[in-house]
Amino acid sequence: MSGGGLRYDRLSRDGCELWLTVLGSDAAPTLLFLPPLFEELNRTRALLLQTMRALAAGGWRCVLPDLPGTGESEIPLDAVEWRHWRDAVTAASAGAVAAVSLRGGALLDGVIARRWRLSPATGAALVRDLERTGLTGASGYAPSAGLLDALRAAEAEAGAARTARLVSDPAPADVRFEASPLWRRSEPAGSPALAAAMAGDIAAWLGPCAAS
Repeated sequence: MSGGGLRYDRLSRDGCELWLTVLGSDAAPTLLFLPPLFEELNRTRALLLQTMRALAAGGWRCVLPDLPGTGESEIPLDAVEWRHWRDAVTAASAGAVAAVSLRGGALLDGVIARRWRLSPATGAALVRDLERTGLTGASGYAPSAGLLDALRAAEAEAGAARTARLVSDPAPADVRFEASPLWRRSEPAGSPALAAAMAGDIAAWLGPCAAS
């Protein structure tokens, strides 16, 4: 049984190989974190880890997968198809009681019934951002045409989900946080205040089912 410190596990399931960043005891109920996509992931990784640490301290096991084409994945991004991401999330979701997604991660959280989302984005909006910034043709960082086509048509699954947004976002939300959109910054950054607010809302939403 693993303790609660930060660690990296390699998952091999149903033909899917991926690395997981894990915080929290293996005896605790699991939350699957689904990060933003593309460059937004790099800008928000510190926020994700801060939120995971706060939840792990409260009795949760938090798991963040490196999706194919990201992080420690051995698959280049230009070889990734949408099904690779869906298969990876399905493999990583085993045993999870809820999904916590940011931005484009909400497009992949449908494999879990309980879902908490921060500023969920449509696939079409993400593709427009990629095209505007020129990343679709960037050397070494070019998603395949097939991935972009699938992403353009992707929307977060309808159904029960708790949606959080920033106060600057007028779209419907269950809760709002006073913070700046870290995924829009030019450099990666964390936010202890936002992470604490997120962790508190997630824990309250899930209720008293965490391990003591």
